[in-house]
Amino acid sequence: MTAEKAEKTRGKRRKTEVPGQALGIGLQYTRLLQLLLVAPEGSFCSMEVLDDVAQTDAQSVKLVQSKSALTANPVSDRAKSLWKTFSNWVTLAAADGCDLERTQFEIYVSRPVTGMIVEAFAKASTFQAAKDALMLARNELWGEAPAFAKRNEVATDIAPFVENVLGSNQDVVGRIICNFNLEVGSGNPQADVETILRGHPISQNKVRDIADHLCGVVKRRVDECLEASKPAVIGRDEFLDWYGAYTRKVDRETVLLSRAKAPSKEESKGHFPRVFVQQLDLIDIGFEDQLEAVSDYLMAAADRTDWAANGEVDATSFDDLDATLKKSWKNKRLVCKVAYGSKSPDEQGQMLYADCMQVHIPLQAMVTPSHFIPGCFHRLADDLQVGWHPDYAQQLKQKKVA
Repeated sequence: MTAEKAEKTRGKRRKTEVPGQALGIGLQYTRLLQLLLVAPEGSFCSMEVLDDVAQTDAQSVKLVQSKSALTANPVSDRAKSLWKTFSNWVTLAAADGCDLERTQFEIYVSRPVTGMIVEAFAKASTFQAAKDALMLARNELWGEAPAFAKRNEVATDIAPFVENVLGSNQDVVGRIICNFNLEVGSGNPQADVETILRGHPISQNKVRDIADHLCGVVKRRVDECLEASKPAVIGRDEFLDWYGAYTRKVDRETVLLSRAKAPSKEESKGHFPRVFVQQLDLIDIGFEDQLEAVSDYLMAAADRTDWAANGEVDATSFDDLDATLKKSWKNKRLVCKVAYGSKSPDEQGQMLYADCMQVHIPLQAMVTPSHFIPGCFHRLADDLQVGWHPDYAQQLKQKKVA
């Protein structure tokens, strides 16, 4: 795309509410994950079944309306989202769609927000306090009884919802308010997931990876249910099995995960002058295998830096590993000489190289990615601490002179 076309594209940017709508849908998945992480044993959490998100167990039901709040305050005194939410709950209760004795009502907003009316509703834990909060809302929007002088001034986009809440059976509305809670996030829902995980007995440097995995698993399961026209319901106990299985895979000091990106073909070719690639030339290793060797070398180097920086591996462990690799190479070189001494030097080198590329040595008793040990061998070969050709040092010296 040319710069001119890109500029035109920027000029035709979609309406500003579109990102907010997308974020609102995505927030439901994230809130669902947050609920699953704290839900009691034997409970079930759902999305777009009972409400935006819901949690049910033998004792109670929690109905959650999630609000992303990119810019506007969705719970301000005259916010449409606030009054529409309460109106929907009132209609649901009036139609016996929920048991007010065991139903909790929640508005979840992704960032810290408040409002005079919603704060009064959230603080009302007794029926009398709920009646007082309703009177506060009525006086604010309609004016004092019996005249209700401001009633006709209520904005048309919220008037029907306000009428339904303030004009319905006040015992029903009061009980909803008694069971209402306003939950606000930090402004970063994904970070809030990580905050929950940091309170669990898992390694702190694995939190982000586990959070990313759980977000993906929850979204996939919900999408699979919706695509099959089934209710998107996830059992907390089933979720805990997924959580535990993945944690056991990446945590408990058994597996080291690579975050290194494989280099492009052009990037790899730029490293062909390096000594370890020249060593491969000496034993007639082909172009594609040389590209793979460079990739292993670069990714292993990135892993060593990353793991040490994140505290996943003590830096001295790499020295121990190098010593072990050199010892392994020395032993294999001797075996190769005895077993294949009649072969040509190139063939002997190929046999030794292939044997070393299949070595599996743990690092601090942890399994490493498949590219790591080969990459470490190439690092040693680059420093001439190991080699593949029976006379690699002399051959490289002659090649350099030539």
